[in-house]
Amino acid sequence: MAFLDNSGDIILDAVLTDLGRQRMAGGNFKITKFALGDDEIDYTLYNKDHPSGSSYYDIEILQSPCFEAFTTDNANINYGLLSFTRTDLLYLPSLETNEKVSDSPLFKTSSIYYIAANSETADDLASSDAFNDVKYYSLSGQATSRRIFIESGLDTTELTADSTTRTSYMISTNLLDSRYAVYFDNRFISAIATPSNSSVFTNSTAGADQVNFTLSDATANSTTFMEDYSVSVATGIDNTVYYYPNAQTADTTISVISGPRGSATAVNVTMDTSLVGTTAASTNAKYTKYGTTGADLFGDSKTYDYIDSTLYIQGTSTSALLQIPVRLIRRAS
Repeated sequence: MAFLDNSGDIILDAVLTDLGRQRMAGGNFKITKFALGDDEIDYTLYNKDHPSGSSYYDIEILQSPCFEAFTTDNANINYGLLSFTRTDLLYLPSLETNEKVSDSPLFKTSSIYYIAANSETADDLASSDAFNDVKYYSLSGQATSRRIFIESGLDTTELTADSTTRTSYMISTNLLDSRYAVYFDNRFISAIATPSNSSVFTNSTAGADQVNFTLSDATANSTTFMEDYSVSVATGIDNTVYYYPNAQTADTTISVISGPRGSATAVNVTMDTSLVGTTAASTNAKYTKYGTTGADLFGDSKTYDYIDSTLYIQGTSTSALLQIPVRLIRRAS
């Protein structure tokens, strides 16, 4: 892997895969489809305060180094650009994790969600000086444990988060994700728990929290565009947390989306059985190969084995994508 010289214009840099070269040699190579992505773009570099004026707002982005084209057959675009036939879309939805809901685990350290391998580990995390509370982790394989909530919506204060704008800007424009693809590393995670259709994500006219999610394991498909990853489909529950002018509790105490909301979902993971042994069990080789072993994370002389992984949540209608870092952890000694 290398970077291209981006000091001048790059018209096109294309490399054929082994299959592409084989077809070209056979005289039957033909491009029928192509996709565009912006994997390498950091949009925070867009600077509207650039002293040289508007022509230079995006200069840092344009001068960012670009990767050379990949030559492997399994090269993929992680962040593909979307095409919409409508020309009247003023806003596009984003996905956000919600730590305001009472059943959600909270970030405690390193902006990562902790998944305890077993009850022994969970008890130790809850009593550690670093955590000192059950709210900072979820328990593997427990549908009634804390779960990671995800919301979809238009995160803008320019639109009121009421039912009218939800209909106009989310439903009528087909920007409502009724399902989500949940991608997970099947080397470490065996199942994903997702919401049942009876789950509810709403508030009362007084603003009271009426969120109630019931989770169960979803069917997984091992065929995905990412190596070692499987995918489960999670139901998108209607997100009817609304702004009510006379509410005693603000809608933003429940929702992390400022504008009209679309749907919500939640996940918990079941770790692979090889990774959930208690302190009576020896450290599994996967922790040694892919993670960290015997770490005194919290300075209390208790050691832990852990593997850091990433969940990918993608709306099936909008293709909006969210990465969720998780730490799969067990008490080692």
